[in-house]
Amino acid sequence: MATTRREFLVAGAAGAAGLGVAGALGRPALAAPEKEIAVKPAVVCIYLRGGQDALNTIVPYADGRYYDLRPTIAVPPPGQENGAIDLDGAFGLNPGLEAWKKLWDEGILAPIVNCGLGHPSRSHFACQDYMEFGHLGNAPVRSGWLNRFLEATSPKGPEGEFRALALQARLPRSMRGPYPALALAPSRQGRGARGEDVLDLFDDLYKQPPSMEMGGMREERPDEDELTANGRNTIESLRKLEEILSQRPVGEEVRYPAAAGGLGRALQTAGRLLKSGQGVEVIGIDWNGWDHHINEGGSGEQDLIRRMLTQLGVATATFFEDVRPLRNKVCMIIMTEFGRTNRENGNFGTDHGHAGNMYLIGGKVNGGRIHGEWAGLDAGRTYQNRDLVVTTDWRRVLSEVLYDHLNLHPSKQLFPKWEPPATKMGLFKA
Repeated sequence: MATTRREFLVAGAAGAAGLGVAGALGRPALAAPEKEIAVKPAVVCIYLRGGQDALNTIVPYADGRYYDLRPTIAVPPPGQENGAIDLDGAFGLNPGLEAWKKLWDEGILAPIVNCGLGHPSRSHFACQDYMEFGHLGNAPVRSGWLNRFLEATSPKGPEGEFRALALQARLPRSMRGPYPALALAPSRQGRGARGEDVLDLFDDLYKQPPSMEMGGMREERPDEDELTANGRNTIESLRKLEEILSQRPVGEEVRYPAAAGGLGRALQTAGRLLKSGQGVEVIGIDWNGWDHHINEGGSGEQDLIRRMLTQLGVATATFFEDVRPLRNKVCMIIMTEFGRTNRENGNFGTDHGHAGNMYLIGGKVNGGRIHGEWAGLDAGRTYQNRDLVVTTDWRRVLSEVLYDHLNLHPSKQLFPKWEPPATKMGLFKA
């Protein structure tokens, strides 16, 4: 996708201020009614990059084959030391996800098992592209499914709205495309990270008149009129964002514990943005490091996967306590490009697999139950006799998020060459 001069200058202002931008951001409509916040439904999409291990997260402890395949890294059944936290008599949570048990009991956490692409690739980069662009294969689809949602639901086109933000240095693939979306680097998040000096420099640049004096003759430059206007609008949006993040939230602020780590800091920023009432509908967060080929472990307190899952559980559970009044307006999607092999490898880890899990959390989510069709771990019911088989296409999950939470009109279909099944999975409450 070619970059226009307009997009280049807009991105330049954002990038120099420590932010990235997709598309050309027009004048933002940031004011919201004083007592009305998060009027529109919002999604927070967390991508666990590297191929997160489904089986040591939602533990199929009732399937004896699980313990045959993972003699050293399996999570013990409930009741044993470091055992799984029982959910329904067949599945349990890794003990690192203790914080999720409350979300499960409250009926707002929905794991979807045996979910994925159904494509033979085990390449991180290819599978991430397929999943986030919402299309399998090398088709010319170069906008993400979330960017297409923003385009499809903007009454004014890309002008005049501030709806999408990634809490990282670069936009995730799902948010890339022609619709404007900012990327906020971690160093810019949190209270007091203002960067007024950089914004002031760009303010001065865009204050220059959109014309040139040549030999006493004034030569108008209509393209500079547009560029200057968009530059000013971008600076205005960045200043508004800085203002939101520098203000103390109204009322008592939920404390994010140290165990929430970097993900917790990003989600604290997400909470402030949502509670500000400025109309943000899409927030993206990447978390790398889930490619556990060696020393993955299972459920011991020092095991790598348990430590990472503890951060995931504490951060997300704290976030939903933070935004409790807005729970029905917020849906969190947690996803990864593929799962891991059913059998552990010789390095006490797992290798690239096929199907994995997806997770939805939110007030409207039909939680407190396992969704999807569990195919089991017997050789005849697995993919290539080594991996979980895909029984739920990932687009089916995302479609229900779009239609039943984000209220996308049924006439709009955002996934090329794919139609959702006539019967829904029931991931959201009626």
